[in-house]
Amino acid sequence: MELSIIGAGRTGRTLGLLARRAGYEIGPVVCRTAAHARAAAAFIGAGRPGTQPKGAALTIIAVPDGQIPNVVRSLKMPRGGIAAHTCASLGAEALRPLRPAGAVHPLRSFADPSRAAGLFPGTACAVDGDPEATSVLEDFVRAIGGVPLRVRSDRKALYHAGAVFASNYVVAALHAALRLFDAAGIARKEAASALLKLAEGTLANVRSVGVPEALTGPIERGDAETVSRHAEALSSQVPDLYGPYAALGGVTVDVAVEKGSLDDAGARAIYHALVPPGKKATARR
Repeated sequence: MELSIIGAGRTGRTLGLLARRAGYEIGPVVCRTAAHARAAAAFIGAGRPGTQPKGAALTIIAVPDGQIPNVVRSLKMPRGGIAAHTCASLGAEALRPLRPAGAVHPLRSFADPSRAAGLFPGTACAVDGDPEATSVLEDFVRAIGGVPLRVRSDRKALYHAGAVFASNYVVAALHAALRLFDAAGIARKEAASALLKLAEGTLANVRSVGVPEALTGPIERGDAETVSRHAEALSSQVPDLYGPYAALGGVTVDVAVEKGSLDDAGARAIYHALVPPGKKATARR
């Protein structure tokens, strides 16, 4: 099957390289400039570089979300060809009036295409769209070493928000942790090493026993006194991190309840502890 790549940036290059290795014939490799297209085709190791959107039996549209409508208007598709975009939060409807159409979104960072290609085996890839498209896209995902993950087209934003929690917010949470360790007088290098080991151990536990069983810590054990101490310290010393701590604390209560380690009374105590004394007084007024 011939594959066309429209928008051969980091994601397009990675998918193109994986597709070539899987035996797909690489056709048009399209970028905004001829130089970028030539560089992308060289990275992939095949393809016909160009600047005019031309489709193939399978066309992967890997452009920024806002550029998808422009591509749809100018794309020349062969009869029976399938088009799919790589946007995480939009479904196949973003490609209308093209049919059959779909979407494929790998749950992996493509900051470094060479590294991403090497680590790709086993990567989950969300797939949605018309039946003919999803069938071909699932075959494509399996061929390049991924695992198809069927998602509802009208719920893609929820799917993407979940991915943000599992990836982007992990980085944000570690950034917050580093700030708090710094405020506690711990050198950045030592803090980073200690927190990475902690996070890696947590992920290993999730892999071993799953969620919610991997949850530990003061909320899981119903230690309202410690949670209250955290809330008071954050509110008075690092106030911009109090809100995120309290919000995630509420989510953590739900996880602890699901695990069975926190009953209704314990949950109420933790919710109360998440509000520091000063804020309780303000709330009463």
